[in-house]
Amino acid sequence: MNRKFVSGILFFAFVMTLSHEKAESRQNIVQTMSSPGGFKTVPKVIQARLKLADGSSSVVAGRATFTVLQANENDSVTGILVYDLPVEARQKIARYYGAALNMVPASVSVKDMTANFKRGSACPQIKLIVAIQNIQISGAQLLFDRLVLNINETPEQMNQLFCSWTRQINVKRQRQGLIAAINRLLAPPDADEEAVENKPVKP
Repeated sequence: MNRKFVSGILFFAFVMTLSHEKAESRQNIVQTMSSPGGFKTVPKVIQARLKLADGSSSVVAGRATFTVLQANENDSVTGILVYDLPVEARQKIARYYGAALNMVPASVSVKDMTANFKRGSACPQIKLIVAIQNIQISGAQLLFDRLVLNINETPEQMNQLFCSWTRQINVKRQRQGLIAAINRLLAPPDADEEAVENKPVKP
C-alpha cells in the first residue's frame, strides 16, 4: 500500500482523536472550574514516561493538580486529576504524527479518580497518593510509577479540616464528623438556597 496513503489515514485518525480529546478536555475544565467547593492540591511537577505508538519512550516532567470533589468514609478522596504537558512532550507527539503543535492539547484531565493519604502523613504537609498508572493522550501514553501530591497546612478552613482528618487517622480516632464537614464545604450550594441569597432586597 502507498506509504503516503497510509500516513494520510494515520494522520486523519490522529486528528479525529485529538478533536474528541479536546472536547473532553474542555468539558473537564468547565466542570473543574464550575465546582464551587472543589479543593485543589498544590501544583507539583511530576515525572512520567511518554510512550509513543511505535514503542519509543522518553521521560517528561509535567505539572499535576488534584481537585478533591468528595471525601469518603474509607479515608480516601475522589476528584479530578489534571496533568499539564510540557512543551517538549507536545512537540514530540506533534512531530511523530506530523501535526502542528496546537493540535496537541496542553493538558489532560481524568475524572472520578481516587486518592489516598500516604501512611502516617500529617500536617504541615499532607501527601496524597493518586491511584493512576497511565493516561491516554493523542495516540500516546503517559505512564506513572507513583503520583504523590501535597496539601499544605494553612489557616484556611478546608486545609485545617484535612489536617484534623489525617491526625485522627494516625491516632485511630473517629473522623466521620470531619468527613461530613469537608463534604458540606465541597458540596455546591442548593439551588433554592442560592436563589434566596441572590434575591434582591426591597427598600
